[in-house]
Amino acid sequence: MPALPEVRLGEKLQELGKQLREGEPKVEQFREAYDELRKLNRRLQELLQWAVEQRRDEKELNNLYCQVAGWNASDLVEHLKRTGFRLKQDRVLKEAFDRQGYRILELVRAGKRDEAFHAILRIFVSAKREFPAHLVEAFKPVYSDTLFRVFLFSFLSGILGKEQESE
Repeated sequence: MPALPEVRLGEKLQELGKQLREGEPKVEQFREAYDELRKLNRRLQELLQWAVEQRRDEKELNNLYCQVAGWNASDLVEHLKRTGFRLKQDRVLKEAFDRQGYRILELVRAGKRDEAFHAILRIFVSAKREFPAHLVEAFKPVYSDTLFRVFLFSFLSGILGKEQESE
């Protein structure tokens, strides 16, 4: 039977501490621990949302939910921006987003989630590329219109625009 995620994370943190004491930290293992932590934070947010829906009058529970949701939203903004920069390397996707960019920006600005989702999904399907899982998260209705715009603008800021030429 596989270990629970929180047990695996605890074990990974102990291993990272050991690596540091030995003076040989491994970046990829820090990245794995970070990814596990993000998954646990998202799961905590889901559970808190469920709890808040059951007990709407408990202010402390709602405040904790807002705190966890805010932390996860901030993390998602940064992740979407990095995803956009990474996808910019794909010439087919880059050209498609450059052609559709202003239209998608306007759909996002107007808060037309379904139309923006359709436009972006269409680009990925046409290019025969996998739709980024993190991008799906941005379209979930649990996020406010303001957060939705921030998420999508972060992603689009990464993929739109000129490539920086290195010397």
